[in-house]
Amino acid sequence: MAELQKPTAVAPTDPDGLDLFMTVVKIANWSTIVPWYIDTLGLVPVLLDAEHEFAFLAAGNGRLGLQGTKAARTVEERSKVRLVFQVRDVDAERLRLIERGVEVSMPIDNRKEGYREVRLHDPEGNTLTLFTWIDSERENPFARDRR
Repeated sequence: MAELQKPTAVAPTDPDGLDLFMTVVKIANWSTIVPWYIDTLGLVPVLLDAEHEFAFLAAGNGRLGLQGTKAARTVEERSKVRLVFQVRDVDAERLRLIERGVEVSMPIDNRKEGYREVRLHDPEGNTLTLFTWIDSERENPFARDRR
């Protein structure tokens, strides 16, 4: 069997298109699963919001959101995963997608959190969110090149 080469680090780039910001997984038992991801897997907690059952965890250069669900779900319902992409201009991306025949929500301004977003679904029904920071000071705590 051939020996695998040692992986080399790749510097993050500032993409012109979509940039996967975080993957959010909906979970049924937030108070049990979040400690497992932190203690067992070793993910680093960035934000833990027990009141809203949301955990924002760092995994190297990746980010994972764990969102508790308030109601029971069935397998036939939409996926438990929501992909969140950061874009330079959410309004321009929305128009580009609409021109391609994609149904996209109206933009939602979340001034308290400092971003603007739209939501859509892929052909299999998975939820996607595209967002742009509108408050430059809110973007910095989550910047990829923060050390």
